[in-house]
Amino acid sequence: MNQQFDFSRFSRLLRKHTVENLRTYLMGTAVLTGTLIIVLAWLTYATRRPLSMDLQLIMFGFFMLAAGAVFTSSVFTAIGDQRRAAPALLLPASHFEKYLVVWLYSMPVFLLVFTVVFFAMDALALQLGRENYPHQLLDFTANPRIPLGLLLMYALAHGVAMWGAIYFNRLHVIKTAFAAFGVITVLVVLNMQILKNLLNPEIRATLPFGDVLIPSGEQFFQLALPDSQKQLFGLVPLVLAILLWAGAYARLTEKQL
Repeated sequence: MNQQFDFSRFSRLLRKHTVENLRTYLMGTAVLTGTLIIVLAWLTYATRRPLSMDLQLIMFGFFMLAAGAVFTSSVFTAIGDQRRAAPALLLPASHFEKYLVVWLYSMPVFLLVFTVVFFAMDALALQLGRENYPHQLLDFTANPRIPLGLLLMYALAHGVAMWGAIYFNRLHVIKTAFAAFGVITVLVVLNMQILKNLLNPEIRATLPFGDVLIPSGEQFFQLALPDSQKQLFGLVPLVLAILLWAGAYARLTEKQL
């Protein structure tokens, strides 16, 4: 039997995890469903018309990242609890199999469940506010880049949440959020200072890998990379997510009683 991965052993571990956590997952799905219908219905009532396509997309992206990050931050709660750590760590399965189980539930399974729930609640909210206004359900087929971009953003958020879930023993969501915002703030400040020293001390605020506006009198010149090179930066979230996943797995292998 392979010490790292055995399909029979993994399937039993996956079944055990499902049985033990099914009730919790169903309750979480119910909370997500209730939150979505309340927010979407309230927005429909506040605007007095069905939700626009842009607003539906914003709601989809926001709730996907927020709910996914909160859920992923809790996947290693048992290991952080001293009373539950022993059974979890001593379970006769490899670290990779334990890691793969929570990765599957927090990545593809969560995305599938969230997408089904959101579109169901979105369709219900549109029906509640249709009346005489034209309405259209959120459609990703018109621009395939949108779902791809959302998937990359979720992969990065998922990687951060996975890393925080295994690195911190308590208050995973809060500590991970503080760590993430701290790193982002440092990167933005350093990026701005470097650009000011290299180009012009009066350039406008810009994000890492973003376009730069350089003032010249009363005019501004935009400094940007060619589109062919910009597309390569779309892989940055995926590369960072893979590194964070690897870091979370390495941290899991170091866990001891």
